[in-house]
Amino acid sequence: MEADPGDGLLQRRVVSWVVLAGLGISYVIGGNFAAWNFGFARAGWGGMVIAVILSAAIWLALMMALAELSSIIPTAGGGYSFASAAFGPLAGKVTGLAIMVEYGAAASAVAIVINAYFTSLVGFGGWPIIVVAVLVPMAIHLRGLGEALSVIVSLTIVAGAGIILWVLTLLPSFSPQNLFDMVPAAGGNAFLPNGPVGIWTALPFATAFFLAVEGLAMAAEEVHEPQHTLPKAMVASVLVPLVLALAILVSGPGAAGTLRLSDKNDPMIAALQAAHSGSAVTVVISIAALVGLWACLFSALFALSRQVFALARAGHLPAFMASTTKSHVPANAIVVPSVLSIVVAVTGDLEGVFVAMVFAGILSYIFMMAAHIRLRRTRPDQPRPYSTPGGIVTSGFALSGAGVLLVACLLANLRWSVSAALLLTLLTLISSTLTRIGWVATAPEKG
Repeated sequence: MEADPGDGLLQRRVVSWVVLAGLGISYVIGGNFAAWNFGFARAGWGGMVIAVILSAAIWLALMMALAELSSIIPTAGGGYSFASAAFGPLAGKVTGLAIMVEYGAAASAVAIVINAYFTSLVGFGGWPIIVVAVLVPMAIHLRGLGEALSVIVSLTIVAGAGIILWVLTLLPSFSPQNLFDMVPAAGGNAFLPNGPVGIWTALPFATAFFLAVEGLAMAAEEVHEPQHTLPKAMVASVLVPLVLALAILVSGPGAAGTLRLSDKNDPMIAALQAAHSGSAVTVVISIAALVGLWACLFSALFALSRQVFALARAGHLPAFMASTTKSHVPANAIVVPSVLSIVVAVTGDLEGVFVAMVFAGILSYIFMMAAHIRLRRTRPDQPRPYSTPGGIVTSGFALSGAGVLLVACLLANLRWSVSAALLLTLLTLISSTLTRIGWVATAPEKG
């Protein structure tokens, strides 16, 4: 790949907030097709609905704070750059690596689900499907942001139409009794089978509808006037998924029952089968699911590559990851992480990879919201082209919510949460070692 290591900058484009909102929604559209259903086993239907509404509130506050940070530090590094500006290079490194793990795990998790839906559709699957699912978007990303955005938004629209069709198909089979078919534990009831604590343990799976949408902040370096376009796009990219989430939580479990969906890698297909919706609709929804998951994979690889590029450019990863082609495409930062995502996806443990993704993502949220608060206090006179409504009250709420979510990850799956923490520790040590022995670049973050 021909590179221009002396440039290290990404090309700015005129992009509307509607298109950017499509990118933001694409980050989470895959969460509509899988992973959310694991929350039923923890909290039942009532607890899951509450967990989703709480998650939406946290993400709305998070995105409004990130919109401000992106307007004053519009770089591909996103959270890495915010934490570095507020707390120094070590905090930036940890935040950036957490974001890298989040999107790497996201790409792997989506590839696993694509394989599950593809298998349901045609009767066979396996690692070749995972490889193709990742390599195709990787190849399109190598052509540049403009081409990738067009594909991502188109896929997201098709996936959204598929979700609406799925909801409408299942509504005639809706029965309130199906929502409350979980057997209550001691101290629980039909609405909250495991009591209030179930809401807490369901939170990581409720984040399936919103987690990773913050990757939109990493587009700030590649769009003109991010202070005008990003805030609108960021709010829309939370509100639209919330509406879809509530529709899914009513129609799917209402037709099939929460118990039946609680352990499926392809809950939408399981719901259609339970409602005897017919093979034609099942095929259409399966195709829409694959399209939506592919959109999610496209956007996950975009965010992953930009974070790797920014970390390498700032001297935290090997320098060759910061090179760009003549078209200003960070080719090496696209290819290497994509291949690693394939390796992880072949393990096939969706719930574990998903929890690791949530844990890493939430850790980065804590640093980013703390950065928003600190920069407000230490740089009160800094020009802010966009100002977060509510100021540090908003980011403080998001910070508190992130802390709750981090503990919820430990309760939901201790093994994979600890594994994610150990991986981040190891990556931090490796990065620091590479810096000491001179195997990385030392250029400051640009943008």
